[in-house]
Amino acid sequence: MDMQVLRERAGLSRAEVAFRLAISETSVRNWEAGRTEPTMTPKKYLDALRLFKCTPEELAAASEKSINQRHKRKPGRPKRFPENPIPVTQVTDTPVCS
Repeated sequence: MDMQVLRERAGLSRAEVAFRLAISETSVRNWEAGRTEPTMTPKKYLDALRLFKCTPEELAAASEKSINQRHKRKPGRPKRFPENPIPVTQVTDTPVCS
């Protein structure tokens, strides 16, 4: 079970979760997409457990599954600098055109 399934099982929309936990809807979307993990104060954590009607283990497993699914779906951004760079030719002061 991932974060989206946990939310849907509780019969909540993303907007409802965001409102009840006093966070942005984007945060909820990012949790479900596995872009970020839920970070909460202890009070907000307890509120989330009540809201999702789940155990701490279920919330942790759902968060971990969302993160793992994200990493399986998308390999990530390409490296900015390739491992085998193209060799740079040496620049001289000799003019190319005469």
